[in-house]
Amino acid sequence: METISNEILEGVGKKIRNGYLAKSITASKVMECYKKNLKEANAFSCFGWTVFEMIRYEKETHNPIIRKILSQAIDAHDVKRDKSSDHNKLNLEKLEKFKTSALGIGLRKVLSEMRQLVKHCSDINAKIVLMLLETEFANLSAKKLHDLKDIIYERKTLLLEQLSYLLDEVNCKHGISSNTGKNASYIVYVYLPNGEQLSWHCNEYQMLYYYPEIDCKWDGQVAMTMEKILFYIGKTYHIGTLPLSELAA
Repeated sequence: METISNEILEGVGKKIRNGYLAKSITASKVMECYKKNLKEANAFSCFGWTVFEMIRYEKETHNPIIRKILSQAIDAHDVKRDKSSDHNKLNLEKLEKFKTSALGIGLRKVLSEMRQLVKHCSDINAKIVLMLLETEFANLSAKKLHDLKDIIYERKTLLLEQLSYLLDEVNCKHGISSNTGKNASYIVYVYLPNGEQLSWHCNEYQMLYYYPEIDCKWDGQVAMTMEKILFYIGKTYHIGTLPLSELAA
């Protein structure tokens, strides 16, 4: 006689499970139902789904194995949401600081001087660094200006798309990964000439056409993208009045 474990019983519907326990449904029928559900679950993926889509389908599906997968994905989403919220709060605090203290002259002044530099020179690396700075400025601004969030994020996306061509031209290390660790579909990595890693989360599927897949790990430095760019600008282009030792600290 075939033995039906608790794991198998949890993988079939309530009607089948209760029928088996009441001895009105055979073990072979239970196994047939379980194998069908398991096959469907193995082919199932909620990659790219919003949390609302997962919650809705968790309620609608009759497959308890898929329901469990969705429940775990929703729990993981909640953990990532809380982490994202903490990071966003830190980023907003830093944005206010950067507006007045970036390189000792303030962020807008740094942007202005970098734009003038790029305008009067043919250094493609300077143009790349400026675009990286503008990308991060847009990224931080979108977190604060909720009414303009969609427009600002669109600018961030356009900047990253345009950057991809320049990065290819100078053979600068860059790429995209789906291992995000946050509530986003992808993470775009770009490495400064000094080897410092920059990263941005994004959900736009077209970014896959602009950036190659990259095998790398996040360096674990939370909310440090702007600091890395500013430090590189101060050291390389001698913009600002803040001592690099103070910035690095």
